[in-house]
Amino acid sequence: MDNKGNNDFFKILLWTLLLYLGFTMAFPNKKAAQKQNTNQVTTQEQQVLPADNSVASTAILTESLSKEQILEKEEAKEYTLNLKDADIVFTTKGAAIKDFIYKDIIAPINLTPYKGEGYFATLPQVNFELVSQTENEISFKAKIAEGVELYKNYTFATDEKALNKLSVKVVNNTAKDLDLSNLYINLGPGLNTVKSERKDNPAMWRAFCTVKPEGKKPILEKLTAKLMTSERKLEQTCAGWSWSGIDNRYFLVALIPQNWKGSATDLHYSSKLVYQQDSFFGLFGKKDVNGPELDINLKGLIKSGEEIIFDSDFYFGPKDANVLKALPYDLNRSVSIGFFNRFGQYALDLLEWLYSITHNYGWAIVLMTFLVQFLMLPLTYKQLKASAVMQKIQPEMKRIQEKYGKTDPMAAQREMVALYKKYGANPLSGCLPLFIQLPIFIALFNALRTSWCLHGAPFILWIKDLSAKDPYYVLPILMGITMFVQQQMTMPDMGKDNPNAAMFKWMPVVMTLLFLNFPSGLTLYWFVSNCISFCINIFLKRKLAKAA
Repeated sequence: MDNKGNNDFFKILLWTLLLYLGFTMAFPNKKAAQKQNTNQVTTQEQQVLPADNSVASTAILTESLSKEQILEKEEAKEYTLNLKDADIVFTTKGAAIKDFIYKDIIAPINLTPYKGEGYFATLPQVNFELVSQTENEISFKAKIAEGVELYKNYTFATDEKALNKLSVKVVNNTAKDLDLSNLYINLGPGLNTVKSERKDNPAMWRAFCTVKPEGKKPILEKLTAKLMTSERKLEQTCAGWSWSGIDNRYFLVALIPQNWKGSATDLHYSSKLVYQQDSFFGLFGKKDVNGPELDINLKGLIKSGEEIIFDSDFYFGPKDANVLKALPYDLNRSVSIGFFNRFGQYALDLLEWLYSITHNYGWAIVLMTFLVQFLMLPLTYKQLKASAVMQKIQPEMKRIQEKYGKTDPMAAQREMVALYKKYGANPLSGCLPLFIQLPIFIALFNALRTSWCLHGAPFILWIKDLSAKDPYYVLPILMGITMFVQQQMTMPDMGKDNPNAAMFKWMPVVMTLLFLNFPSGLTLYWFVSNCISFCINIFLKRKLAKAA
């Protein structure tokens, strides 16, 4: 590989990294709100008529009470549970959670941004009445038709290692069997987040089902409108799901069936308008922001004079890996670290261990950067050595290219090979270390940007939250300066006519602009890494100069 090929390799590698960083962090979902296909989305208002007239369906029973009639009878009321970690506002409309106000370390966050039917709503056109309320438990009931009653009970765990409970009971006191084909538990649409992440939140929203292959850990499968159009594909994806929910970068809502088992076709995904936000700083007005909604069907046949109970566990709160690991059902699998998951898990474990020593996540990141750089020192040495040799033979390479480049490419290639052999140079030895380090960097990138432990964690002076951007852009600018200086030390002279020269020249500027809105914890890692690499480069350059 000649110098041009070497430069091209650097170009591909750097642009790959830039594209990954850009699409992952800098650019939120810009798709316009899509219109829902009512033929593909099943809602609680749709009617599924039974084939046997001796079996009544909830669609027929609830049709006898229209929404207007119910609200005329009694307006919806609200009740609040004040828990240790959240204030939860319930509405009697569908006996749902209207507002889940999480007591975040930075500021309270209402995790339910949608103002329509709330989370865990069942029959939102029905107005329930309060049965009982304690410090951590609340119960509702509703008469949904003559002889048919529905009870809902929420119990919130007081132990951090236990999950919350949701119970839905339907009592059939009619003379007919009751078909529950149209009874749903609603999740969504959307899930709110902290202020610093709100702009990128739509790109992180996800509705999912979780399947657990035998002998393996659970796999989270994302639900999409396209997946809903194929029952066969949906069955392949979500058959035997163990829990389902909605999440974003920092928060999770998960429903885990207990005494009932849902099928793939019980999951109904749709997308609803949640709110509007400024389009490109408000220059293009407002744009619709759609959020994922997941309706989970409760099916069953209740014989006359009998009842059926659907018990579920559920989680509603932050994706704190330490908390989720202590809970059953492998809920920590919702913390997505990306393609290089194992490296990312090692990084988080190392970060937690260093935090136990420093009691400051900022200094823990600094120490982790030193350790990572120390482990990669052999690769850094090989890369620098290869770069030094290539810089040394640059004049001879240029002479060969000028002499044979245009007239006799084959002769130029032979002369280049002989030159590499004479000085023991190998262009790939400078590229491969970078290529090997790329997965490590991507794993660290994903681990740091999704880590709940950095949320609200202060560092020093103006850095009050390592999960948010640097408010004064000090770290990104310093990172760009160190990157520029290091680039001048290690990159070979490409010449003014080389098309790659401009790209490398502007790379620190591009990276600085890209990092302006990155979490300050991630920017801190990159800045310290550049500083360490700068010192290592100076030391190794002097060592290589003496050995020459």
